[in-house]
Amino acid sequence: MQIQDLKWITHTHTDCYDVCKIYDGEMPSKLWGDQFWENHYYLINSEYKSKKEELKLSGKFFYYEDYLFYPLRLLNILSNINSEIIVLDHEDMILYDKANLDEINKALNLIEKKNLDSIRFIKNINAKYNKIENSGVEIIDKKSEWIFSIQPSIWRRDSLISVLKRNLNVNIWQLEYKSQKVIRKLGLNIGVLAGSGKKRGKFHCDSEYYPFIATALFKGKWTISEYPIELKKLFTKYKIDPLIRGGI
Repeated sequence: MQIQDLKWITHTHTDCYDVCKIYDGEMPSKLWGDQFWENHYYLINSEYKSKKEELKLSGKFFYYEDYLFYPLRLLNILSNINSEIIVLDHEDMILYDKANLDEINKALNLIEKKNLDSIRFIKNINAKYNKIENSGVEIIDKKSEWIFSIQPSIWRRDSLISVLKRNLNVNIWQLEYKSQKVIRKLGLNIGVLAGSGKKRGKFHCDSEYYPFIATALFKGKWTISEYPIELKKLFTKYKIDPLIRGGI
């Protein structure tokens, strides 16, 4: 099995479709070309169902109702996808350099063999990591302060469903906070494939194997203070005026 074979879910926010256009333009060239869209699903607010042509996005669409909490949105699409292993990200988690597919596919083997429940592509600083022998993957120690994060990740579908079902009526930040205990209680094993990237911002480090912007937006504003070079290139390429959203 390879990551190229997996269903890939990208959750989008109602007011972030300008960012979707960047994601749509950048991701194929940093992964495996236009074939990326064959197994890709945008998770999109249902109010855009009648405006699909206006969005000009690739791949398949799966719609959510705006009133649904974040975990329920994900559960709806996960229950409708026949895939034992999936990839999850958001529209503002955009690759700025090519992903190392060879190393990612080696890591995927650990999930396929059920040694891990998930592999995340970024390392946060408030966790302890233990190396897995003969692998670039590190496993997060369950005694760590922070284990679960909504960042680009490969997941065993059933494991992610188990986590989401424990906290249905919460927003994304509440889900992350509450799921730390859930991960420990369920005994899930979370790995990280990130390498030795430099520290970026307060809480995480760049990913050597999956170099992405984490994240392009924070509370609706561009994260220019953390990704000045990467975002400037995208603003120029996609003719985006950063002053419209503003930046932090």
